[in-house]
Amino acid sequence: MVRRDNSRNDKKNTGKKGLSAEAWHMPVSASVETEAQLKAVMDIKAVSRIYVDEACFGIPEITSDKKESGSKAANEKREAEAFAAIFRSIRASGKECGLRLRRIERETDPFLNSRELLDNLVKLGAVPDAVLIRSFDEAMLLSESDPSESGNKGLNTIKKIFDYTCYGYNTEAVSMLLDLGAEGLTYPIELTGRECMGLRKALKENESDERLRTVPYEALVYGHLPMMVSANCIQRTSDRCDHRNRILRLRDRMQKDMPVRCYCKYCYNQIFNAEPLVLYDLEGDIRALEPDSVRYDFSIESESEVRKILSGVVPGAMTRGHFRHGIE
Repeated sequence: MVRRDNSRNDKKNTGKKGLSAEAWHMPVSASVETEAQLKAVMDIKAVSRIYVDEACFGIPEITSDKKESGSKAANEKREAEAFAAIFRSIRASGKECGLRLRRIERETDPFLNSRELLDNLVKLGAVPDAVLIRSFDEAMLLSESDPSESGNKGLNTIKKIFDYTCYGYNTEAVSMLLDLGAEGLTYPIELTGRECMGLRKALKENESDERLRTVPYEALVYGHLPMMVSANCIQRTSDRCDHRNRILRLRDRMQKDMPVRCYCKYCYNQIFNAEPLVLYDLEGDIRALEPDSVRYDFSIESESEVRKILSGVVPGAMTRGHFRHGIE
């Protein structure tokens, strides 16, 4: 069953409080998918880095009709200028700016692969401070930096952070990620907290590779986790494509409504868990992982929800993911 989400999507909360963004006393990152979420996190002083999603910002989806969409070169320029303006506003608020790369990238996408976008941002002198890489294809795409580039305008100045979708379960896998250019990693969401501690310990005790001992880790403490990424459009299957980047709902056999985000700009869908992962109320467990930073991933939340979560309010419906119980 598919239904449109026309509500404000404000969750009830339990009244329970976790750590606020300020109370972590370490760098806090936040990824956003809407203008309202961006506005909320820019107002929170404790958030030190903001990732904007490549598939949700920039210029809207362009059509295949050249008369309507303009030339490819013109669209590339408009796209880069739109992101440059966002990055400049984030920096003006005293924060680092980051670009979270899209989930799916095809050769048939209408314009601009991620590398071309970054190249155009170099020309505009507005490269992000970091990119959040979510696939090995993206890592390979960004691995060919021109060694002659220098200063704050070069691609080689952008910090490459690998998301939890680039799996680093053990020292061998982490070593491979570092070979691909990783300068920071995210704890795998498939591992339990205890397993993450074991991974961190093994890396710090590795005597053969100093990179493993010092690699920075970020811990995800909030976010609706993806259950599936689909190149098939649920909106088009159930009705017709209206290019609205809307949020739908799929009801499962347990009568839970799973949010579905339509990323119309690059024509893919992401099905999220019905309940968000919440770990920011487990202070001792998170600090035991010795993360260099924590991150909040916002996707379907309203502006007011973002502010509540960053203030430490715990939603009434939530999940611990695999943090307590592993995959069996």
